[in-house]
Amino acid sequence: MDTLVEYKKSVQKQLESNELLVAKLVHENTLLTQQLEGKTQQLELLQDELKKLKETRVSLQKELDTHQDEVEVLRDLFEHLCGVRVHKSYEDDTGLWFDASQGTRSGIMDYKLGFVKGEAEETEVVYVPLLKQRSAQELTVLQQQLPSYLFDTLSFPLKSLNQFYNKVAKCLNKKSK
Repeated sequence: MDTLVEYKKSVQKQLESNELLVAKLVHENTLLTQQLEGKTQQLELLQDELKKLKETRVSLQKELDTHQDEVEVLRDLFEHLCGVRVHKSYEDDTGLWFDASQGTRSGIMDYKLGFVKGEAEETEVVYVPLLKQRSAQELTVLQQQLPSYLFDTLSFPLKSLNQFYNKVAKCLNKKSK
């Protein structure tokens, strides 16, 4: 009988141990289910946020396209009014820079204009001719039209910019010899 009692105790112990393991597994399963629900909610929130960000990006891209179209129209208008085409603009540590072309059928001069803050907050304009794009024949025509100093880097005060523009325009409008 002792064997039977021992067996019964052993089985009872094993059942208690099994119940304890099942309880632990049920508890662990509950925790994992809660974590999964939390992660699922977090994923849904992130997906909603991603959807909103994509909509915002599409909206901003449309706005950017519209602004780029407007800038291109303004560049065309500026070119027709003044004979100056701004190809590129950028800003660096030294100032604001523009790559531009100015001219007519008689001749076109490519240059870079920089607007640099000088002493006492006086803005200085830096003119750099860009001659590498021109053929030898085009350079000869330009040399006949423009004074020699326009083939060198120049700087002058901002208040003289209109005078500079007029001088270049006047020279480019005259017929080459």
